[in-house]
Amino acid sequence: MRLLGEPQYLIMSTASRRQFLRTSAATSTALFFPYLLRGGIRRPSPNARLQVGIIGCGRQAVGLANHLAGMEEAQLVAICDVYAGKMAYLLGRLTARAATLGQDDFNEQDIRQYADYRELLQHDGLDAVLIVTPDHQHGRMCVEALNRGLHVYCEKPLAHTIEEGRAIVAAVKASGKVLQTGSMQRSMYNFSKAVELIQAGKIGELRHAVVSIGPPPKVFDLAAQPVPEGLNWEAWVGNSVMRPYNQLLAPDPGQRIWAKWRDYAEYGGGMVTDWGAHMFDIVQWALGMDDSGPEKFFPPMGEAPQEGLTMVYKNGFRVDHRRFGRGNAIRFVGSEGAIEVSRGFLDSTIPGLIPPKPMASGEEIHTNVRHLRDWFTAIREGTPVLCPAETGHRSASVCTLTNIAYRTGKPIIWDPEKERITNDRKANKLLGDAYRTSLG
Repeated sequence: MRLLGEPQYLIMSTASRRQFLRTSAATSTALFFPYLLRGGIRRPSPNARLQVGIIGCGRQAVGLANHLAGMEEAQLVAICDVYAGKMAYLLGRLTARAATLGQDDFNEQDIRQYADYRELLQHDGLDAVLIVTPDHQHGRMCVEALNRGLHVYCEKPLAHTIEEGRAIVAAVKASGKVLQTGSMQRSMYNFSKAVELIQAGKIGELRHAVVSIGPPPKVFDLAAQPVPEGLNWEAWVGNSVMRPYNQLLAPDPGQRIWAKWRDYAEYGGGMVTDWGAHMFDIVQWALGMDDSGPEKFFPPMGEAPQEGLTMVYKNGFRVDHRRFGRGNAIRFVGSEGAIEVSRGFLDSTIPGLIPPKPMASGEEIHTNVRHLRDWFTAIREGTPVLCPAETGHRSASVCTLTNIAYRTGKPIIWDPEKERITNDRKANKLLGDAYRTSLG
């Protein structure tokens, strides 16, 4: 699809997108080297604040921008959204924050606004970007930012399709830049402590896990509505399947709801990816499988099941996708007992196993601040991030393969090394663009 006013060389057909993904490693290298002259290959001075841009100004971005405004490590200098009202709302929130805190030196005019993310990527002096868009935009934006020589923080799931995820990993390797996946549960006490206890053998030999999250995506069912002023709907849809605008997909600025694009395969992956990118990610972490994943996916019988899939790792470890009455959570079962963990609790059937949460010395640091700070530290000091590209890609792949199994209604045998479905050649089409289109 061609965006309004878009040069011919930027238009991507389905065939060219596939070629782009297949050749991403070579392309990333070729496009990156011209930008070495910008000095981006060197780490920033420890005394300089990183110059950061945000692409996507919805509800999640407003929260992240608010956290950024309170961090000494970075300065927000540019924002981008295809919905002008959302940029205005985000800047309004930052202005209100500054007024509340008495920060007279804040001026929203110092933050440049862009309607096209490609123009933001060329912002003079930019060091890094946060990509906070719907899932279907992640792959293209991540690769182009990395090619430009920018560090990237990308919201989870890292990519909408498995092919795009692998392209992002290749671009990171070619560019030498730091990418942090926004799987911020790795920066939360409950989950890091659960993983620590599990890996220390405190519940014995791991037997299986249950991941309690919502359903896979559904067939698009929203009625067409008039596109509001200031929203470029074609640019919002971007490289995915055109569907009519509906307010639930792109809520009005300031609406305190989570946009429903998450529910549809055109733009998201249902709760299987929206929450699975958090919860399956913790299972991957606990198992030490950040560079691999399950090999078998068995969907339940029945028409359009919402849960009940079982996935199996090479060592026989089983993970069930089903609710167990505690909201979005994980149950790890070992030979000596079990641990249940969520953002709100960390419990065990073993008395005394869970230590009291350490008391904060001073003001509690928000999880997103911790996760952002981990990224900034990696940029400055060369330390590993908690959730790098390969890790984010593998966790997103677990979610996507789960959705593919639900969609086809057939078992999936997966080769994590070759990243191919070995028992159903046709299903391999769903590793790429067909994943967005096959629900009608």
